[in-house]
Amino acid sequence: MSKRLRRDEINLDAAKKIAKNLIAHRIWNGLTQTQMGDTIGVSFQQYQKMEKCVNRIYAEDLEVICDTYKWDIAMMYTSPEGVLREWCDRIYPNSEKKPHEAECIERKWNNTETSADKYYKRRTKSYNVITNKEESWNG
Repeated sequence: MSKRLRRDEINLDAAKKIAKNLIAHRIWNGLTQTQMGDTIGVSFQQYQKMEKCVNRIYAEDLEVICDTYKWDIAMMYTSPEGVLREWCDRIYPNSEKKPHEAECIERKWNNTETSADKYYKRRTKSYNVITNKEESWNG
């Protein structure tokens, strides 16, 4: 694997982590994508694309979101699964069943994984957007 593809893969993993944490924080705090978009001055569709890893979120926008809602920006770079587990354990101790918010967050995460992988392939040189298929490189 080339250095560029390795770097792109690392960047995609970081983008997924940030997107998943944004989803978790938004849903857990009862916020809409419209409210999040308004916070950074974009439409809800543009914000939705950030959560799906179709578009990347700017560092400045991430900082504005975290400052506005008093979220620790360092949390955006931690394991989203660990964050969700900690929230559930703290707020619903000894609960056998996951709270509704956690189930909703996990569904959104699955959508993010699927769309992020799809759009990542389109950003690599091995994806032909005309045929909508991956191509092998012989060069």
